[in-house]
Amino acid sequence: MTLPLVVVAAGAALARVHRAGNDPVFFGPGAGGPPTYRFDSLTRGFGVLYVGLHLRGALVETLLRNPRRRMIAYRDVASRASSELRCARDLRLARLHGEGLQQLGCDNAISTGPYDPCGAWADALWAHPDAPDGVAYQSRHDPREICLAIFERPDLAFAASGAIPLLDQLSAVAATLDGYGKSIAMPP
Repeated sequence: MTLPLVVVAAGAALARVHRAGNDPVFFGPGAGGPPTYRFDSLTRGFGVLYVGLHLRGALVETLLRNPRRRMIAYRDVASRASSELRCARDLRLARLHGEGLQQLGCDNAISTGPYDPCGAWADALWAHPDAPDGVAYQSRHDPREICLAIFERPDLAFAASGAIPLLDQLSAVAATLDGYGKSIAMPP
């Protein structure tokens, strides 16, 4: 079966929100670490780099993980930065949204349901003869945003812009959060 693929052109800007002290290019969960996030390999055979096509998607996936919270802790914002990542080559990604769901025989639970089946999908897709570089999927926290889970492969190289602390982008971050009815709980 040929996979439904989307291509992100070499050099396209991808948005990453990460801990301020960490390198923005990180294929987690890291050596010996258990699977933690949606498309982490259950077999621990490869790491995964999570990015958004836009900063909004990366912010939503990082800061708005608990929809019941109306206030985002200042420390959660202060501890993070954003970076633009650019891959040196085209990224070929299995399309796990839109028509790609039916073509692969799954539904959008791949973006909203339990993590274990998603890790199994990641393992199967990583080993597929089409060798996708990862998956494109809808953000669980805003399905209008497309996020990417990029598989660790030896021929992938990313350049990262200098990390910009989220506090240095506070007005833009606050405006994004406001659009979701959220605000930042400023310290006393």
